[in-house]
Amino acid sequence: MKILLVDDELEKSRDIFAALQETGAQIDEMVHRSNAREARSLLREHQFDLVIVDLNLPEMLDSPPKSDGGLDFFDLLIIDKKVKLPKAVVFITGKEELYDQSEIEALKRGAQLCHYSNRNQLWKPVLQAKIKYLAALQERVPMEYPKVDIAVITALRSELDAVLALPYEWKTVRYPGNSIGYNHGTIKKKDGTNISIVAAAAFSKGMPSSAALAAQVCILFRPKFIVMLGICAGVQRKTNLGNVIVADPTWDWGSGKIAESGDGERIFLAAPQQRPLNTQISQLCLDLSADAALVRTIRSGWSGKLPEGEFKVQVGPMASGASVLANDATIQEITSQNRDLIAVEMEAYAVMAAAEYSLLPAPIAIAIKSVCDFADSKKSDDWQRYAAYTSAAFFDRLVMAEDFPL
Repeated sequence: MKILLVDDELEKSRDIFAALQETGAQIDEMVHRSNAREARSLLREHQFDLVIVDLNLPEMLDSPPKSDGGLDFFDLLIIDKKVKLPKAVVFITGKEELYDQSEIEALKRGAQLCHYSNRNQLWKPVLQAKIKYLAALQERVPMEYPKVDIAVITALRSELDAVLALPYEWKTVRYPGNSIGYNHGTIKKKDGTNISIVAAAAFSKGMPSSAALAAQVCILFRPKFIVMLGICAGVQRKTNLGNVIVADPTWDWGSGKIAESGDGERIFLAAPQQRPLNTQISQLCLDLSADAALVRTIRSGWSGKLPEGEFKVQVGPMASGASVLANDATIQEITSQNRDLIAVEMEAYAVMAAAEYSLLPAPIAIAIKSVCDFADSKKSDDWQRYAAYTSAAFFDRLVMAEDFPL
């Protein structure tokens, strides 16, 4: 249970929090704000079960309290469509004259008004009863899936570990009846904006698992963006180990028809449907790829061994397929489908397609993967952790960019 107390009197706030803790109910978070503006901003970003509001409340920091400030605050919450409304609201006041004036006004708003006094403790059982009721309600109602700004999925747990290393205040949540463990975090931008994010890994590699996970994420969390991060194979002489590849476009290289030539030879007639990246995101990634300082920061952030060659961020074609490749000839066949091919992997196209078929408004899908091998006979796992790191690190710079459209 999450509780927000909006009150500018510190001693009263301490008493209220102490009374709530006495209930023994599972309270996950108790947050205090001293003015209406800060509290409303917080409610735009986070969902609370109970909000306790002082009647005599200042509108902003360093402004004098208003006798009807709490009521005005409540009215603004109802008007503001960006606010995540709490399940319950309780008004409280330590001023007896305000209690007499405002009891009916509180009831008109569907809320209860308590009279706080450090001499008379009658307010305690009122708040404690509200907490106990919400706790009982929480036990009976299935856990809700919050709407998020960005969803990140990976094909491997090791790739997810690189994402969870980002400083986003991650918390793991398991929802009843769901076998997937979801990790919720908050991205705090320099301009004060908070971006909500959820991240999860598929059970196994390949397009079916990633498509199923992406579809579930789109339905449950309704993200504005769904991002595939992780590792890929690069095309020799077009990229280097560790390079970040932003897929534009991506397609299923195995889509087509197996036929027979005139002399009875088995042939494959490719018929891929290419899905391009959102134009605004593609251009932003190109701009970031040209930022030498940003590129240096990503490479220098890795404390382990580094591969030879120049580190780059590249935007270009990435093909997805059902098979792990360790064969030079197959890469050449795929390159014939798009001569600018930079990388191949097993999931990106599935995520792009899942986003396209999701309920409106459909999220923007982005695939950002980094090169860990060249899908040839020399293929090894030596650079997988480094590649997972560079993929996650570039994602962090992308969402932190001033022009990222959120």
